[in-house]
This record gives sequence, structure tokens and C-alpha cells, in this order.
Amino acid sequence: MMGAFYNRYTSVPLRSAEFYIPENKYMQVLRKTPEIPSGHLKTNKIKMKNFLVFTMVITVSLQMNGQQPDTLRISDCFSAAINKSPVSRQTTIAANALKYKIKNLNTNWLPSTVFNAQALYNSETIDFSDLIEGVPLSLPTLPLDQYKFWAEINQQIFDGGITKAQKTVERKVYETEVYQTETDLLSLKQQVNQVFFSILLSDKSIETLRIMLDKLTDNKNIISSGVNNGVILPDMLLAMEAEELKLEQQIDEMKMSKSQLVTTLSTLLDTLISENTILALPMELMDEKKINRPELLLFSVQKERLDAGKKLINSADMPKLFAFSQVAYGRPGYNMISADFHGFYSVGVGLKWDFLNYGNSKRQKQQLELQMDLVSIKEDNFNDLLHIQLENEQLSIEKYQMMMEKDEKIIALRKTVTEASFAKLQRGVITPNEYLTDQREEMLARLQTESHKILKLKSEYNLQLLKGNL
Repeated sequence: MMGAFYNRYTSVPLRSAEFYIPENKYMQVLRKTPEIPSGHLKTNKIKMKNFLVFTMVITVSLQMNGQQPDTLRISDCFSAAINKSPVSRQTTIAANALKYKIKNLNTNWLPSTVFNAQALYNSETIDFSDLIEGVPLSLPTLPLDQYKFWAEINQQIFDGGITKAQKTVERKVYETEVYQTETDLLSLKQQVNQVFFSILLSDKSIETLRIMLDKLTDNKNIISSGVNNGVILPDMLLAMEAEELKLEQQIDEMKMSKSQLVTTLSTLLDTLISENTILALPMELMDEKKINRPELLLFSVQKERLDAGKKLINSADMPKLFAFSQVAYGRPGYNMISADFHGFYSVGVGLKWDFLNYGNSKRQKQQLELQMDLVSIKEDNFNDLLHIQLENEQLSIEKYQMMMEKDEKIIALRKTVTEASFAKLQRGVITPNEYLTDQREEMLARLQTESHKILKLKSEYNLQLLKGNL
């Protein structure tokens, strides 16, 4: 804090907030050109320089004091928590994983090619000399070493629908991960909502305690004046001073609690929040009846995924039709008596059907049915708990609304009682403890009023979060 300043033209002290020189007078000072003794020229320049520096300091100080702290809305908190949460990145990762899985499944319809090479040496080979003994024919003798280079090419023609079923399963797995992520983010929003309104409660409590402290200090000064004039006994100030310290202690305690809550909110938002940041009081919400909880969609997608799994089992039991071919080079080929290196090939169509799996498919479907029953049980349990939570929040809103209707009357009555009690204290009719008891009741009534307003808003936001509408 700056002390008193003196007008350079008068001896009247000026407070820092009153320090002001009209522009026209200031320009007159600068434009005056009286004859100045040379001995005073340097001194006047220094004074003028100090004056200008002082004016700049005052201007900057007033501008800094006039800066408004940042304001944070609850919608901003929800957005920051979602955007900066590591959980949000899970959806992008799951989407990329699905893209690669679908691409891999699409390759089932591309021809598969396998290259092979083989070199072989036999201790003996086919010999036709005994069969044609005495016959004037000459048959070649097959070499003992054989070589073969070949490629096997297979093309899927009909896979029984297994590729399509696998794609459906993978898409349902992706949707499950998406709705699970939304469920986790909703839980994060609920945490942010809890901390946000707790900070609002701390702010209002600190504000109310300061009002009561200022009022107590003013009344203590009045009593102190009476003590100084010998009208009131000095002992009566002790209880008021103790109560003043108690209020200061409560304010410090609330500040520490708020500091912890701000730290928690900063962690949830992954953003550094100053304790000077003002949290804007949210607007009242309209009661949206529709329920959009991601858990309900999650249960539905889980059932669809299990149903897709049954279709995949059915597809695996279907016959598979495919074409195959082999292109080779070496010796011998399909002509066993040829000892020359040459190319040869074969093509064909094949059918594969594993129709006898000893009931494995049936048992796998039964397992999926049991899993679907478990999902239904979890869904029913969730709906029951959600119904209880919604009823409780609705009752809380109605309770706080009813209490708010009487809060202002209670404050008015408590204020009247406190004023009357202070008047009695000044006359020495009651003790300071009796007056302080009435003042505490008024303070409690004010705290409860502010708490009811904030808690009602908190219940409204809790209700809409429970419904999945925020």
C-alpha cells in the first residue's frame, strides 16, 4: 500500500486513489517558460523526471489492480476434462485397430500364393530294363537327383459367410469399446461436477464468513468506543475478540479446503487453475426426461456382439468351396519318364466341409447364451440402481426448493434478533456470549441459504448427468 502523497503546489496530502492532475493543468506546467536560474535547472529536470516516472507507476498499478480474474464455467470444465483425458484417446485407437482388422479380413478373398523349392536325391529310381528285355526298345533311365520349384495358388470361392460374420463381430467389439469409453468419460464428468460445486460452496462460505467478520469487527469497534468512554466494562470485548479470531480461523480453514479442491480440479482437467479463478454459478437446467446413458447402449451392443458370435459359429459349420492351382518347373514333372527340366501345372476346384464336430458348435452357442443372460442381469441391476439414484436426486431438488422458500424469512428474523441483541449488549442487559450466540445463528442461517442454492443446482446437474444428458 502506498502512503499519502502531497500536491506539489499545495501542502494538502492526497491519497493514492485521489492522485490526479487534469490534462490542461499538466500541459500548462510543461508549457510554462519562466526564467529559471541556471542553478535550479538541473534540479527541476530531475523533479520532472521523477514526476513522470511516478505517474507511470501509478497508472500501471491502477491497471493491474483493475484486472479481472478469469472466469470458469462448468461447461468449460466438462469440455476440458473430456478433451484432455487419456480415456478420450481410446476411441481413436480402437477406430484405427478396427480399420486394420477389416483390411486383414478383406484379404480372405485375395488369392493366396505360396512358393516352394525342393531338391531330392534317391538311392534308386524306376528301371524298365527287366520289363523290355529282349525287346528292341530303348527307354530312358530316370536320374537319381530330382529338382522342383513350384507355386501353389488358392482362391476362396465360398467361405460359408465366415468373413462377413468376422467383420460384424469386430465392428461390435469396436462399438463396445466406444460405449465403454463414453461410460468412463461420464464418470469423469460426475467427478468434475462434484468438485466444481464443492468449490462454489467454499467460495460462498468464505464470502459469508467475511461478511459476518466485518459486521462483528464493526460492532466490536462500537463496544470498544464504549469501553474507552467508561460506559462498558472492558471484559465484554474479550468474547468478541475471541469470536473474531474464530471466524478468521474458519476462513483460513475454508481457504485451505478450497485450495485442495482447486488442485483436484486442475488434475481432472489437466490444466493449471489459479486459486483466483472465479467459478461462474451455473444456470438452472430444464428437466430433460429422456435417458441417454451410454451404459444402456453398451449392454445392447454387448448382446449384439454375442449374437454375431453365434452367426460366426454357424458360418464355420458351412462347407467351403475354393479353387487351387500349381505351377512348377523342374524334373521330373507329371511325365515321370522325362529327365529334362521343363514347366508343368495343374488346376482344380476343391470342397471342404467339417460336418462332424461332435457337438462343439452347439456347446459354443450355449456358452454365448449364458453370457447374454449375464448381460441381461447386469442391465436389470443397472436400471434398478439408476432408478433409485434418479429418485433420490429428484427428491433432493424438491427438498432444497422447499427449504429455499423459507431461508430468506429465517435470515430476516435472525438479523432482527441479532440487531436487538446487540442493542441489549450496548445497554449491558445481556452478556457478549448471548449476543455472539445470536450472531452465530444468523451466520448459520446465511450459510445454509447459500448452501441450499448451490446444492439445488448441484442436484439438478447430478440428475441430468445420471440421465446422460450433459
